[in-house]
Amino acid sequence: MPDPILEAVSFTAARDLDDPGREVVVNVLVQVPWAQRYITGAAIGGDAFIGRWLRENRPHAEHVVVVPADRSRVDYWWDASDPYVTVFDMPEHLGTYADRNAQLVMCATAVWGLPAYPEDDPRSRRSGTWQTIRMARRAGNLARWDCVKPPFRGLIEKWPSEFPGITRT
Repeated sequence: MPDPILEAVSFTAARDLDDPGREVVVNVLVQVPWAQRYITGAAIGGDAFIGRWLRENRPHAEHVVVVPADRSRVDYWWDASDPYVTVFDMPEHLGTYADRNAQLVMCATAVWGLPAYPEDDPRSRRSGTWQTIRMARRAGNLARWDCVKPPFRGLIEKWPSEFPGITRT
């Protein structure tokens, strides 16, 4: 395993993930720098796919799963007895998905977003993925976003070398 480059990388992703979308996700994940910790949001679809992929392909890192208090759309993909997996259950008083999304941003050195559609698409108005991306943009830790549905647009907003906590170049 290479030396970690970033301390913590969080991911936010669309729930509706088909085969072409999974291909986009994998193409993005192979470009994500090695980190000490990878953080995902526990939702069905993109979050679960990313969590599984990272656990399998970055096995020596810590994998944090932030579980919202509302578990109606949670995919329990992780093994709680795995010593490399930490499950963080959001407390009931912070029970909204917005609270969970804020936690993803707050705990990360850098955030990668994989929304379904571009931000200006009407289907993105109520997107939790875009909510998290906007939070990360305001916090200054958004690395990039890539759409998992056509037109497959994306944007690098900050290069990994621009984030604090770089342990090697």
